[in-house]
Amino acid sequence: MPWRPAQLPHAQRLAGWGEQAGWRVRLEIVQRLPEVSGLALALGDFPEYRRWQDGSPHRHVLDPLDWPTLARWAQEHWPLSTMPLSDFGGGTRRLPGEDWRQDRGLALDLAPPEWALLQQAHSRGLTLATAESCTAGGVAARVAALPGSSAVLQAGLVTYANPAKESLLGVQTQTLERYGAVSEAVVLEMLAGALRYGDLALAISGIAGPGGAVPGKPIGTVCIAWGRRGEPGQAAVYHFPGDRWAVQYAAGSVALGNLIALLMSR
Repeated sequence: MPWRPAQLPHAQRLAGWGEQAGWRVRLEIVQRLPEVSGLALALGDFPEYRRWQDGSPHRHVLDPLDWPTLARWAQEHWPLSTMPLSDFGGGTRRLPGEDWRQDRGLALDLAPPEWALLQQAHSRGLTLATAESCTAGGVAARVAALPGSSAVLQAGLVTYANPAKESLLGVQTQTLERYGAVSEAVVLEMLAGALRYGDLALAISGIAGPGGAVPGKPIGTVCIAWGRRGEPGQAAVYHFPGDRWAVQYAAGSVALGNLIALLMSR
């Protein structure tokens, strides 16, 4: 696959699927498609893809953002008798923010979470808004990268600094001073502000690193709130391991997963 940040998690998910099926999978980011002898899948638009694909019946080219087609390909080539479930509880055994297991969660072929949420919201005629601090619009970008997102995504508010949280989302100065920006109290007020723009909303504020830690709030501490307009919001504190990207991506996955769980509980 070529380097495209929005595509990488889908490729990682496919690689994990293959490993679950007992294959040895190597994921590469390349500028030109390599000559390979085994089963190979190119994700993305490469100029030479027709010649490369015609060179072997074991070479395939797919759109990396068309998850249903990717899932069908994976099930055809790497069949799983029991579909693992993605539990968005903050585990990191497979992808940041997800833990694959068998007992609960969202079936692997229905993920990634932004795709599943988009489908769930669209089928119910619901819209989405995001209020992001440490993820800096990354969650909204994950949704917007998918076809059909314009029917659901209404607003993505990046309120990195405290004054932006106050002016754009209505977060109270007293709340920030008393609890700090990385707190359940603040993300709940961010959520309330975001719900002015969508039927569903999520809010994220955290410390992605490598600096910024304060006593009681180490690097990787992220507060997430999620909810639906007209209903009480929910919030929780998470502690994600890894570098800055891993913390940001995990926070987005968990936030999206929490909204999926909210919708699927109805």
